[in-house]
Amino acid sequence: MVFDLGDLLKYPFDDQKWVEKLLIGSALSLIPIINLFAVGYTLESMRAGIRGEMTLPDWEDWGAKFVQGLMLCVISFIYMLIPGLLMLLGGGGIIGALRYGDVGWGVAGGLLALLTIVAALVLAFVLPMAFAHYAAEDKLGAALEFGEIWRRIRTVFGQYLVAVVLFWVFSSILGMVGMIPLVGWIITIVGVFYLTVVFANLIGRLYRQS
Repeated sequence: MVFDLGDLLKYPFDDQKWVEKLLIGSALSLIPIINLFAVGYTLESMRAGIRGEMTLPDWEDWGAKFVQGLMLCVISFIYMLIPGLLMLLGGGGIIGALRYGDVGWGVAGGLLALLTIVAALVLAFVLPMAFAHYAAEDKLGAALEFGEIWRRIRTVFGQYLVAVVLFWVFSSILGMVGMIPLVGWIITIVGVFYLTVVFANLIGRLYRQS
């Protein structure tokens, strides 16, 4: 592992206003629509990483944060269209098997369901680098430049794979903590925002290396 996990996890605490910055983002992330400000904040953290900085962005220029958060949601929606379509087709096949008693429909539906899972995992793996490419180029089309995005992933593949897997693992752990009433909920809300910010910065720095 080329990046230092300890440095990654502790750098936000070097900011004198880290409590304020993380609590604002955590609170905003709870409210639909308003949470786009928090999403935009994570993109600014990614841009800091692209510049080679390990710093927490300031809570300013709120309009830009909202727009950037909205753009990331649009990109995510576009990327999830393929798995969504496959899921609909797979569900149709299974319903057809149940309705007509045709095994062929069921097999087709099962295969499409499996393909849906594979496609969703692949696209979820690629998506952080797509966000980074958008952050660097500041245009929606950049997030769809699949050849360039995959080239950058290949350049730092080992580190990128570790980063994405660690994010998934830590997120899963926080999800389990969230099953604890009240205290667990608070830890999970703050923890997820903190985790997203630091890993966004890491993906930005990996993009810089690529």
